[in-house]
Amino acid sequence: ATQQLIEYYNARAEGGIAMIILGGMRFDDYGAGVNMCSLRNDSYIESYKRLTDSIHQRGAKICAQLYHSGRYARRSTTLNHEPALSASTTTSRYTGEQAREMTIEEIKRVQRQWAEGAVRAQKAGFDAVEIIGCTGYLIPQFLSQLTKFRTDEYGGSWENRVRFAKEVVAQVRAAVGPDYPVLMRIAGNDFMEGGGGLPEAVAFAKEMEAAGIDMLNVTGGWHESRIPQISGEVPPGGYTYLAGEIKAAVNIPVAASNRMSDPKVAEEVLAIGKADL
Repeated sequence: ATQQLIEYYNARAEGGIAMIILGGMRFDDYGAGVNMCSLRNDSYIESYKRLTDSIHQRGAKICAQLYHSGRYARRSTTLNHEPALSASTTTSRYTGEQAREMTIEEIKRVQRQWAEGAVRAQKAGFDAVEIIGCTGYLIPQFLSQLTKFRTDEYGGSWENRVRFAKEVVAQVRAAVGPDYPVLMRIAGNDFMEGGGGLPEAVAFAKEMEAAGIDMLNVTGGWHESRIPQISGEVPPGGYTYLAGEIKAAVNIPVAASNRMSDPKVAEEVLAIGKADL
């Protein structure tokens, strides 16, 4: 956390924001580029403690988004310059690069490192962690039949496809304890031809609530989707309906996102009960 980063988020806290979600933050050598924020070892904790202390002094909370992009990672930008890891060996239309199928050992290692990253965030003074489970990143790559062709316990049936995400949540929860908030950012619809769409997103949201997630942060589809999600032609609050459908299916708080840059729009979303945040 550089001084420039701290000052950038200080300005948001001073503006009256209730909670900042700092994302994404890598926790291993494969999941993100070296230019992103990092919690991959204990040496980073002290600098982020300066950030969280500064935010708390200004009356806001701050959450660390634990990020693993799976096959969306670019080989040239990661720490080890090795092929990206994914649920199966596939070529990403986002990067044009081929990712390789994770071994069971690698699956367990990434899950463990996810939990270790959460503990570092907790030690650094973050008020919560958010597991990235959207946008076609690693967790959706295990969930979607477009990117997973395994025949082991992580492939095939719905139960097997949600196993990876449930195990990540279980490890993070065990590491940070029962009272520390664990959030997840999910896609309300992958917007991919042949994908699971909104019905699968709702089913996944229910699974994550049962697994112990405290709040769901709902965004749009995958990076590979040809449907615009955050660009100017999307109406303000245009994807709020996704959060509304998921909110109707779960009993934990749900946040709406994407094109939520007008306070009047945000207030309307809350007033009509489509989201809690």
